[in-house]
Amino acid sequence: MKCVEGFMAASLKTQLRIPADSRFLAMIQGHVRGVATIAGLAPKDILALELATEEAFLNIRDHAYPGGIPGDVIVSGEIGDGELRLDFHDQGLPFDPSLLSRADDPSGTRGSGGLGLKLIHHAADEVHWVNHGRQGKGLCLVKRLPLAAEPIPTGAPTEVPPAPAHTYAIRPMRPDEALRVTRIFWLAYGYSYKNDAFYRPEGLVRLVGTGQLVSYVAVTETGEVAAHAGLLRSEPVPMAEIAVLVVSPAHRGRGLMGALTTALIEKAREIGLFGLSFNPVTSHAYSQRQAMEFGARPCGLELAACPPQQFKAMGLDDVAPQRESYLHCFLYLNTPPAAVVHVPVRHRDIAGRIYAQFDRSLTLAPPGEGPAPGNYKVSFDRGPLKGSIRVVRADARQWPELLRAAVDLTDIAGAEVISLDLPLAQPATPLLCERAEAAGFFFAGIWPHGAPDGDMLRLMRLASPLDLERVRIHSEFGRELLRYVGAEMERAATAVISPCHVP
Repeated sequence: MKCVEGFMAASLKTQLRIPADSRFLAMIQGHVRGVATIAGLAPKDILALELATEEAFLNIRDHAYPGGIPGDVIVSGEIGDGELRLDFHDQGLPFDPSLLSRADDPSGTRGSGGLGLKLIHHAADEVHWVNHGRQGKGLCLVKRLPLAAEPIPTGAPTEVPPAPAHTYAIRPMRPDEALRVTRIFWLAYGYSYKNDAFYRPEGLVRLVGTGQLVSYVAVTETGEVAAHAGLLRSEPVPMAEIAVLVVSPAHRGRGLMGALTTALIEKAREIGLFGLSFNPVTSHAYSQRQAMEFGARPCGLELAACPPQQFKAMGLDDVAPQRESYLHCFLYLNTPPAAVVHVPVRHRDIAGRIYAQFDRSLTLAPPGEGPAPGNYKVSFDRGPLKGSIRVVRADARQWPELLRAAVDLTDIAGAEVISLDLPLAQPATPLLCERAEAAGFFFAGIWPHGAPDGDMLRLMRLASPLDLERVRIHSEFGRELLRYVGAEMERAATAVISPCHVP
C-alpha cells in the first residue's frame, strides 16, 4: 500500500492484518522487526520502530475502536529506492490529523501530541497521516535506509525463454490436465483474467462436466500442456463463444491458437451449432485479426467488460490501465437463416450494415406491444463488477422494473458496467430500447443468435470512465462500428440513471 505518491513501483511489499487487540501486539511488532531487519536497519533503529509500532497500534485500539469495538489493523511495509515505508491502516472512527499540530493540546495522550507522538517522530524520518474517506485512514512512517543496505531488486519481469521445438497434439482436455491449464492462465494474465473459474482446476472441470464448456488443449509429445481454448455456452442458444484462449509464454508464435480454433470450429459443426462468436480484446489488434482470418465479422462492442488485464509478456505494462473491452465478432458455420428483426428506426441503417456482412436475408419489422407479460433475468458478476439484464420476453410495460434493476445494480451492487439485452425477434424491443436510451443506455451492437428465439440487441451503460481513443480495432467496418457506438455513448452521457428517474 502506497501512502505517499512518488514511491517507486519496483519494491518489496509485505502486509499483515490483525485484530486491534493487545494480545496481537507482539505479532505486529515482530512483523515490523522482520521487515526492518531485511531492509538493513541498525538494531537501535529497529528498536525505535518497534516502540513506534506499539504506540501506533495502541492508538488505533484506544481511539479508532474505543470501548472494545471490534476492528482490524493492517500494517503494510514497502522496501525500495533507499526507503522503508510502514503504513498502519484502520477503518475505525474518523480522525482529523490537523488536530495534532495544535501546540496547546493539553491531553498528552497517545497519538494526540504527547509522548507517544514524539516516539513515533523519533523513529522515522517522515510521518504522514492520510485520510482515505470510506476506506479509513492510515499513519505512514518513512525511514531512509543506510547506504550500505543491499540494493532492492527492481522487480522487472523476467523474459520467458522459448521452449525447444515440439510436435503438438490438439485434443480434448483431460480432467487431470486442468491444473496445468490454470497455471498457464496465471503465467499469461496474472490474476487479471475475467473468469475466476479458469484459475481453479475444479471450476474448469465443472464447466466441462455440465456441458457449458468444450475444452481443447495443445500438448507436446512429452505431455506438456502448451495452450488451451474452448467453446463456451453459458446460455441454451444454438451458438457458442470461442473463449478461454491462452498460450504458455514459452510456446507463443507457433500457430497454436490457429490450430486450436480450427479444431473447435470442426467440433462446433459436429454438434450442430449455427455459428461461433469471438470476443477478442481491443487493447491490441492481434487476436481480432486472427478471428477475422477465420471469417468472423464484427457486429458489436462490449465496452469496459472487465477490469484491466495484465497481458504478461505483451509489452503493455507501460500503459495506464483501464477496463478491458471486446470486439464481438460472429462466424456462420452454415448458410445464415433469414432474419425478421424489430429494430428502432434510428438504428436501422447500422443494423442493416451489420447484417449485410453475412449476406443474410433481412426483414425490418415494425414495433408493437408484446402479446404476453414480460420476463427477464438480472445477474451481477462480482469479479468484473458487471451487471446484466437479459430480457427473455419483451414487454414495454415492464420498463419501470428494468430501470429499477439497473439502478440497483449500479447504486447497491456497485456495477461499473451494465448490459441490457433485448430479443430482436419480438415487437416490443424497439419500445424498450427507446426508453432505455432515454435513461442512459446506448447501442452497442447486435449479437447473432444471442437470444433463444433469434438475435439480440445489446445496450450498455458505463459507470466508470473509458477512453475510446485507446480502443484498437483491426477492420474498417469495426472502426466504423466503434465510431457509431462512441457517438451513442456520448449521447447517453447526458442521460443519467438515478432513483429519481424511476417512475
